[in-house]
Amino acid sequence: MTSYRKITSNIAGKLSLLETYLFYCLALCSDCYTMESYIKQDNLTNFYGIKKTDQIREWLHKFESLGLISIDKSDIYGQYGKFNRCSYQLDTEHYVLITNKLYDEPISKELKGFLILLKCKCLNGTNTTLYSQNRLAEELGLAKGTVSKYINEAEEKGYVKKNKKGIHLLREDIFLKTSESQLAIIKNVYPEIITDEDLARGYIV
Repeated sequence: MTSYRKITSNIAGKLSLLETYLFYCLALCSDCYTMESYIKQDNLTNFYGIKKTDQIREWLHKFESLGLISIDKSDIYGQYGKFNRCSYQLDTEHYVLITNKLYDEPISKELKGFLILLKCKCLNGTNTTLYSQNRLAEELGLAKGTVSKYINEAEEKGYVKKNKKGIHLLREDIFLKTSESQLAIIKNVYPEIITDEDLARGYIV
């Protein structure tokens, strides 16, 4: 069964491509209803796919400083004494829905991060952004050459298309278009993820 996660669009313009992908990984390791995670940093490091736990820890603290997550530390007493456990509460304000399928796509972490950020800048409830590539670079805080590179790569690999009407994400099985009817369908499967307020608005912002 496909699993959806709420990704706050507030990450756009604040995180790099690799940081964005870590935020997505943390979301996947969070409860899909509460968006709270108790994953250990070593396990998150492995899930992300690198060996540098210090780098993951640094990025997590950056997320906290930007208000994208809150970190709570508590003392846990076990068989081998006391240890600290961290929990992470992810911000879900102004969110988009992205499925777990992106994690297994055979593309780089950077491209995955770029596609997530592109989704965050799409029009409400759609997979289309009307921004030019130059304006998109400004909105995402990325170099123009970086945006051009990943737009072209994403287009070559079938994730986006460009035309006079904008830049469009093509994989609706990954990047959910949140029309009222689609939200209603998801609410039937995941009633705690989609709220009545979401349905009343008919889209997610």
